[in-house]
This record gives sequence, structure tokens and C-alpha cells, in this order.
Amino acid sequence: MSDSLRIFLALCLVVGALFGEKVIDAVKNNVEIVNDPVVSVDEPSLEFKELVKPITDLNIATDDAQMLSAFYLELADVIKQDSDVIDSTGEFRNFNIMAGMLHFNTSLKDKYDTLGEDIDTAIVETIGKQSVSLEDKREDLVSVLEAIAWSVNK
Repeated sequence: MSDSLRIFLALCLVVGALFGEKVIDAVKNNVEIVNDPVVSVDEPSLEFKELVKPITDLNIATDDAQMLSAFYLELADVIKQDSDVIDSTGEFRNFNIMAGMLHFNTSLKDKYDTLGEDIDTAIVETIGKQSVSLEDKREDLVSVLEAIAWSVNK
């Protein structure tokens, strides 16, 4: 290593040691930290838009819409990636109920009159009421979950 490179590195260390903490504090105090998730949802097909139209018609607050959208996108991703854990539509329904209760607790309870029923209707219209193998319905289920995520933001 050349002498000029060593001197430059030593100078950087000295400057960092003398002024580094002040620079970090100045940056920390002047930079706004944003923790809001940015959820980008593709527009669903016309078929799925019609299924989620009742949800689209609800006036959902922005914070609640972001939370719902993130939840249903994540749920769609879990269903898309899973091939071993959730084998039937009945297992999905139980999983959806428990995950929803754990995720939302009671923050949305009685806040939107028909939201829960509208979401359940869209899902039931897609996968049916009977517990059957999820293999044939997985792609449609993922599509309706993504459509629900899209609809709450409209």
C-alpha cells in the first residue's frame, strides 16, 4: 500500500473519530423515518372485480385499507407458496379465520357493517362452501385474495 493511500485512510479515520458522532446525530435529527408499508396491488381481472365490488363500495379508512391490503396480499402469497400445510378449502377457511383474529384482534370489529360478510362471500364464491382439495382452487383463491387486497384501497 502506498504512503499517500495510508495517509488518506488515516486522515479518514481521524475525521470520522472526531466528527462522526456529530454527523450521525445531525442526520438522525433531520431525516424523517417512514415506517408505513407501501402496498402495490395489481388490478384484478373483470371477473374478480365483480366479486369484490361490494368491498370496493365500502368507505374504508386509509389506515385500515393499508392494513387489510397488506394482510390479504401476504395471505395470497402464503397460499401461492404453500403446497404442504393447507390441503383443503376447509383448512384454508379455518386458517383465514384464525389469522384474521390474530392479526386484526378487534380493531375492525363493528367498524364496517358488511366488510367481513363481503370478504367471506367473495371467497366462498371462488372456492365454494364444501371442503375440497385446494389443488384445483389454489390459483383462483390467490386471485380473489389479491382482488380483496386491491378492493379495500378503492
